[in-house]
Amino acid sequence: MKTIIKLPVLLSLLIVFSCSDDEGDPVQPDDVVAGFSASATTITARETVTFTDQSTGGATSWNWTFEGGDPETSTDQNPTVTYAASGTFDVTLSVGNASSNDTESKTEYIEVTAPPVPDEFDIVGTWERAESNNASLDGMQVTVFANEEEGEIISSPSQGSFPVGELKWREIEKISEHEYVMQDRFSDGTYDESSIFILAYGNELIIGNFNESNLGSFQRWIRVDFLYEEDEDYSLADSWERTKSNNPDLDGMRVEVDANESEAEIIETPDDTNFPIGAIKWNDIQKEGANRFVLDDLVSDGTLVESRIFIVGKGSEVILGGFSTLNGSFQRWTRE
Repeated sequence: MKTIIKLPVLLSLLIVFSCSDDEGDPVQPDDVVAGFSASATTITARETVTFTDQSTGGATSWNWTFEGGDPETSTDQNPTVTYAASGTFDVTLSVGNASSNDTESKTEYIEVTAPPVPDEFDIVGTWERAESNNASLDGMQVTVFANEEEGEIISSPSQGSFPVGELKWREIEKISEHEYVMQDRFSDGTYDESSIFILAYGNELIIGNFNESNLGSFQRWIRVDFLYEEDEDYSLADSWERTKSNNPDLDGMRVEVDANESEAEIIETPDDTNFPIGAIKWNDIQKEGANRFVLDDLVSDGTLVESRIFIVGKGSEVILGGFSTLNGSFQRWTRE
């Protein structure tokens, strides 16, 4: 007797057998699959990249991770990211909906090149106060605009004295290729003259004043919106003359730093009682990093005080001071 299989039953059997192979479960129509692209994959530091979600399957959530980017993470569908430092960076996108999720990672997807080191740096950009002899204000951020005439507070640890939107620096005037003078806002809301020096590699500033008192300010600010590659790492070994400070009675002193950059001997002095020729003015000099040193500085009472030296002006000058006391010293020494 013949067995007759009706057409509807035959179709059902075909469907069952076609879905029972060894190739795994097929992607269902509502499964999300992560995917993305970038507006550019090779950029210069300080530039931005817009990322476009290309996921399929109806994603309802997006979680991005941007190595080296600002922001570092995002839940926007199509975020824009700024890269400040050079390097190659990974990007990861995780997407999901009510029934599934998926992740795509692209290794070394974004290549960021450093802006070329200019012959002469400027102070345009955003700066963060990294350390100073008034640590309660460290973390403040100031943006200097393209005309280099003023710097506006954009982030502040002291809204009472330094509110966001106020000018921290005004009437900025460039007086050399690496030095500026400006009116600097103080805690009481008044302004007084201070000086800005650009470090040799253009990513940091040293700020202080030559106000002929023992109440000097000494501050280090760092770039936060982009970074230049480091310029030459200049040697401290040489003869230096103290050309300006907030104790001008000692200006004109000269020291000689030995070849291994470990100490500096006084070779000319305006005060042979407290600072005689042959005395060690800078002792136990230690190199902290490119163009920066920590040392013990001989002061008028014969004691040694921890201080810092920063090389500025393409190696032509150093700025010396300390972060340890409100009675700060601010000194400029010129290479001979």
